[in-house]
Amino acid sequence: MIFPKNSQITLHQNYNKPTRAIAGFIFIVGLTLSTCALANTAKTPKKPKIWSGSAAFGYSSVTGTYPSLSLNSKAWIRWQYHRWENRARLSYNYTAASTSVYANRLVLQNQTRYYFKPKVHYVFGDIRYDRNPFDGYYYHLAEIIGEGNIISLNKTMSLDFQGGVGAQEDQPIGLKYQTNPAARLAVEYEWHLTRHATFREKVTALLSTANNNTYESVTSVQTRLYGPLSLQMSYTATYNELPVISYYKKLNTITTADLMYKF
Repeated sequence: MIFPKNSQITLHQNYNKPTRAIAGFIFIVGLTLSTCALANTAKTPKKPKIWSGSAAFGYSSVTGTYPSLSLNSKAWIRWQYHRWENRARLSYNYTAASTSVYANRLVLQNQTRYYFKPKVHYVFGDIRYDRNPFDGYYYHLAEIIGEGNIISLNKTMSLDFQGGVGAQEDQPIGLKYQTNPAARLAVEYEWHLTRHATFREKVTALLSTANNNTYESVTSVQTRLYGPLSLQMSYTATYNELPVISYYKKLNTITTADLMYKF
């Protein structure tokens, strides 16, 4: 990450914490996937796909601290076996606000679920790492455990509710890193408009005892183009309550258009 000399954003001097967080994320995903691979060696009838995922690349527009145009990429992979399900995702944005001010936005997330009743009631463990200096943080790490319910509204619509508690660790720019108890609430609405088009809206609130609460809304529309190729349009709005420096905007948005390949 490079900033001009007169920039109000300072460089991060200690990468031990985020490096350890990324290493922990990779370890958890690797352990989960290796366990999944061993479980899949057992002979089972061919029903739903055990492995699925997608990779996407596109263009994005950013507003907030540094309005800009940027490149965007996303990937996710899902494994499900009997009552177990694991979802891992990666989101990366290269943001260039000028010739000398740029940043790499990175989100790593892994969530493991165990369903008491298939596709209805479940418990989960979730770990998420965010690196986004334009939101006013060097990094942000949340580890949550909780339970959720999926409600089928009709044949084409459903709601997925989640609630959990855990801890969050972050380092706002200009301050020391801190670890505090946290709670996470999330709801996702999914509407299958047609056989090949889907609308989704997901709202998440991460509440901390340090009062640096974070709210995120992700709205997306996805439609199949041909075979495994799809077009996805999405709008992400993130609001951070922590007023570190007036220079940083509390509200930042990303609008993306991605070409997606599903497998």
